[in-house]
Amino acid sequence: MSSLGVLFAVDKSVVEHIRSLKMSGRPEYISNELEELYFEDYPERTCELDKTWEAQHRALTDGSFCFDHEGFPLGMAILGGEILYFDGKQFDDYIITLKTPDEVAQVYSGLKGLSKKDFKKGYEQIDKAEYEDKCDEDFEEAYEYLLDSVPFWRFAAEHKLWVLFTADM
Repeated sequence: MSSLGVLFAVDKSVVEHIRSLKMSGRPEYISNELEELYFEDYPERTCELDKTWEAQHRALTDGSFCFDHEGFPLGMAILGGEILYFDGKQFDDYIITLKTPDEVAQVYSGLKGLSKKDFKKGYEQIDKAEYEDKCDEDFEEAYEYLLDSVPFWRFAAEHKLWVLFTADM
């Protein structure tokens, strides 16, 4: 199921612009404008999660693929926060979620203290029937990408930026 996931650290003006767009136009804005600008001009504000985002989300929450969960602050890292695009029906081809600067700081605080053992414990609770990619190699790759994201979260927290998670389904 997983497609490529990307995190963007943005300022409030970008958030306001996205919110001002019709729901149907938000993925196009991300793909055609934000991605090009941020990958070129703001690499420190982007973090590619590749296809590991789903395993990360599941391991940081209760193992399920859901937007409303109680695993705060780590459950906020991927699908948590305000849903800017996705309803599971008409708008199910893309995901955009938003974390506030306060939530970003809390996610960073949780991630910087997360051990591989704790992440493994979360990964083990994933139901293989719901997530077919579950295996040792997938775990290692998801953990590696998660570790690589910690400097991104630190940068976003220190600069009091908002974080968008995006994935093309």
